[in-house]
Amino acid sequence: MSSSSSPPIGSLASLNASLTIVVFDARSATDWVPTRPAATKAQFTGHPAEVMRGLAKGEEVAAIDVGASGGYAFELEGKSGRLDVYRLADDTFALVAPPRDWWLDAAHHGAHAAEVDALFDAALAADPATEDATEVGPLELPSGKLAAVYLWHKKIGAARELALTVPRAGALAFGDGYGAGNAGLIVDVGPGTYALARRELEAPWDPAQALVVMYLTRDR
Repeated sequence: MSSSSSPPIGSLASLNASLTIVVFDARSATDWVPTRPAATKAQFTGHPAEVMRGLAKGEEVAAIDVGASGGYAFELEGKSGRLDVYRLADDTFALVAPPRDWWLDAAHHGAHAAEVDALFDAALAADPATEDATEVGPLELPSGKLAAVYLWHKKIGAARELALTVPRAGALAFGDGYGAGNAGLIVDVGPGTYALARRELEAPWDPAQALVVMYLTRDR
């Protein structure tokens, strides 16, 4: 069975095509400080402001602090507004965007189904330590629960309690009552220090379109 035929363990969707997400230990979710609903430009504070200022420097990834815990913010791509999460091995995960069903949509790249399969096989069979992925940095997950959340999710703090309900090796999507779909995902990855690495795979029939992957690998 090819890697591309293995189903994702979870998915996440933003309110629009933009896909700026933050990843951190779910135990720290209640330490996330949102921007005030009526904030003006001068009042734009909290973690969303920290993320936007960090990414505005031109970096693909911005490091953030969520309470006593560290995390990262990044934009995987700006076309589909969705990502899928795959478990590649017991200690390796991949956040992939755009998701496979977006590629196979007739309005996008459905005429290249076989090539899409090959693209996903290349992404999901890869060892991030040996492939052409760019190292991002370490991510400490002492609780073993990864929170991956769209930047503008209104109820990020809910991830702390919800993480307690996620089954071993499972995943739980959660929304905030705004828009369709779930803008947050909690994944049981197991406690430890994880290395993040980012990789882009160009579509061979369209160099302007890329499959973007953020790998999460537990340090041995």
